[in-house]
Amino acid sequence: MENKNEAKTRDVLDVGNVLVGAVRSQICGEAYTFPEGTDFKKLYKLAEFHKVTPLVSGAVVKSEAAPDDVKAVFRKELFRCAARYAAQEKEAAELADIFSQEKIRHCFLKGTKVSRFYDNPDMRFMLDMDVYVEPEKLARAEAILKNRGYEMSMYGDEKDTAYTKKPFLNFELHKELKYDYDKGYEYYKGAFSRMVPSENGYSMDMTDEDFYVYILSHCAHHFGVGGTGIKSVVDHYYLKTRLKPECNEALLEEGLRETGLTVFNSKMDRLCDFWFGSGEGDKAVAETAEYIILSGVFGSEANSYLSGIVRGDYSEKSSGYILKRLFLPYRLMKNRYTILQKLPFLLPLLWMVRIFSAFSDRKKFAGEARKIQSVDGSRKEDRADFLKRHGL
Repeated sequence: MENKNEAKTRDVLDVGNVLVGAVRSQICGEAYTFPEGTDFKKLYKLAEFHKVTPLVSGAVVKSEAAPDDVKAVFRKELFRCAARYAAQEKEAAELADIFSQEKIRHCFLKGTKVSRFYDNPDMRFMLDMDVYVEPEKLARAEAILKNRGYEMSMYGDEKDTAYTKKPFLNFELHKELKYDYDKGYEYYKGAFSRMVPSENGYSMDMTDEDFYVYILSHCAHHFGVGGTGIKSVVDHYYLKTRLKPECNEALLEEGLRETGLTVFNSKMDRLCDFWFGSGEGDKAVAETAEYIILSGVFGSEANSYLSGIVRGDYSEKSSGYILKRLFLPYRLMKNRYTILQKLPFLLPLLWMVRIFSAFSDRKKFAGEARKIQSVDGSRKEDRADFLKRHGL
C-alpha cells in the first residue's frame, strides 16, 4: 500500500505534468485543455513553487473549468510580474549607464539577459539582477548601489554579495562568476578577457557560446546542489532554439567539454524535446523530469542535505547538518557580517547571533529540521549515481 509520502509525491508529479502542459501551450502557441478534475488551487501553488505562474496564466484564464477566483489570482500574478520586470529593466539600464560613466567594466548576467530570448520577456520571473564588475572597482560599485538606496543583505559569500531596495528590487554584485567547486570555475576565471565590449568600452557581453554555457552551468550548479525547477528548463528551451543556432558549433562544443557539461546539456536537451517538442520520453528522461518537478525553482532542503552528503559536506546524521547551518565557516560569515572583515575575533559572538535568529524564527527552522530528519542518509549512493548519470 502506498504510504502518505509516496501519495503526496505522486500528487505533486501529477499536478506537475499538468503544469508542464500549460507551460508548453504558452511557449509553443498551442491550445490547452486541462484534464478533467484539475485542482486549480494546487496548480497555482505549484506554479508559484516553480515561479512560472505568468507562463500558465493565459491557459488558466481561457479555461472554462477554472474557477473565477483562481483566474483572478493568476491575472494578478501576471500583472505583478510584468510590473516587476519593467522596474528591473529600468534599474538595470540606469545602473549600466552609471557604471559606464564611472568607467567600471561590468556585465549583466543570467535572467537580465535570458529573458530577452522569450516571446514575452515580462512573463519570466526574475528574483534579482546580477552584475559582474571588475574586482578593482568593486568598492566603487558597492558605493553606487548604496547611494541609490540599496542595503547590503546578510546573504553573501565568496562569489557575490546581495543588496536589496524596497519594495522588490534585489541586486547581486558578483566578484566571481562561479563558485570554486563548480564546473566551469576555471573556464570563467578572469571572464572579462573573454568578453566583447560595447562602444563605450565598459558595458560588456559574453560571446554567444560563453553565455549559453554559463547559463547551463548555473542550472547545473542548482541541479546538483539542491535542485532546480521548470523555469530553468524553459530558459534552456529558449536558448537551445534561439541562441544555439547563432553559436559557432565547434566553439560551443569546446566550451561544454572544458566545463564538463556535455552530458548535462544532452540531458536538458532531451527533456526540452520531451516537454516542449516531439521527443519521446523514457526512464532516463522521466527521472530528470521528476527530480525537477519535485525540486521547485530554488531546490529543497532535503535535496541539499542528500547532495551535501554525497559531496562530503555533511555527515549522514541530520544533527551534523543543523550544526553546520548554524556555525558557518569564517569565509562565509565575513560576507554576511562584514564587521568580521575588520574584527575577526567577533566570530563566536556572531555565531550566537545566528543561534538567536534561529530561535526567534524557530517555527521555520524546526520545519527545515523535520525535512532533513526525514531524509535517509543511506540513499547517498543512489543520489551519487543519479548525479553521475547527469554528468555532475
